[in-house]
Amino acid sequence: MDEEEKKKLHAELEAKRQELNTLKARLNELNSEKEAWFEKKRNASNAISDLARSARDAKGKRNTFTKQVKDSKQRREELNKEFRDKLDGLKKLQQEKEAITKRLGMRIDPSRIKQEIEQMEFRIETECLPFSVEQKVMRQINDRKRLLAQSKEVSDVFDRYYALKKEVDKVRSKADEAHKKIQSKAEMSQQFHEELVESSGEIKTLRAQEEGALKKFVELKTQFNAQNDLVKVKIEEMNSIRKKLGEVDFEEKKKSRNEDEKKIAEQEKSVEEKIKKGIKITTDDLLIFQAREQMAEKRESDEKRRQNRDRQERRDRPDRRPERKYAPRTSEKPKADVKAAGSAAPEGTQQQG
Repeated sequence: MDEEEKKKLHAELEAKRQELNTLKARLNELNSEKEAWFEKKRNASNAISDLARSARDAKGKRNTFTKQVKDSKQRREELNKEFRDKLDGLKKLQQEKEAITKRLGMRIDPSRIKQEIEQMEFRIETECLPFSVEQKVMRQINDRKRLLAQSKEVSDVFDRYYALKKEVDKVRSKADEAHKKIQSKAEMSQQFHEELVESSGEIKTLRAQEEGALKKFVELKTQFNAQNDLVKVKIEEMNSIRKKLGEVDFEEKKKSRNEDEKKIAEQEKSVEEKIKKGIKITTDDLLIFQAREQMAEKRESDEKRRQNRDRQERRDRPDRRPERKYAPRTSEKPKADVKAAGSAAPEGTQQQG
């Protein structure tokens, strides 16, 4: 191969090297874009997972409060029924009380008479009254006692009436308390229901973002793989040119080495003739033998380099190298509720050049 052809091969190799750099630059751009979209997809998946947990928690609490509202309503209904029943009994006692007081001509409640007696007795015991006043108060006490003895029948009705009235008031208080609990728990149930609805809406939005990011990632992954194939083809073309240049270089070195060896062999023969004739040899004559050994070592070294280069070229052929799987660096496990999470892991092959 003449020098002109070698120059053409070197120029072609340099052109392909520039093309390879351009291809690699685009490959890196595609990889960055691909990974950026995968990161968006992963962030959306993580956000969906967090919101799903919040939604499940809100749903559980909502259901708990809803059940408590249902139970409290049942309890309130029982108390209201008890209240109505006791209130009916109280109305009947009220009618009975009015009838007996009308029949006996009593206008004062027996309990009121008891209260007046207790007040007057307390006054006599605690106050220093004049004798005439004390006698008057005692007469009033005796009059009230006689009236109270006459109203025993009325007193029994009044006692039953007031006892039942206390029970009515107690049941009413319990019913009011149950109603307040219902309102409070219903408000909490509504609050968690609104949280659930809000989380569900956000999850729906994130699902759309996740699917869009995954679709974009898959598109870029396809472009990345196609670009990587172009890189491998370009590397193969460059390796082919390098092989041709290497073979030319090897042949030229071999030819030059053969010429040097031939020259050294002639010089060795001349030195051997001197030795046979007993002519004194010079330092330059000795260096000829040393050069012979150096030429042999260089030949062996060049042959080893050529063999190593051939083996390396065979290993570097893209069609012979297994595709290296690529997975983004992440510590998260695939989410069960994310579609195609397992298939979303990007793939690629190692760049060569």
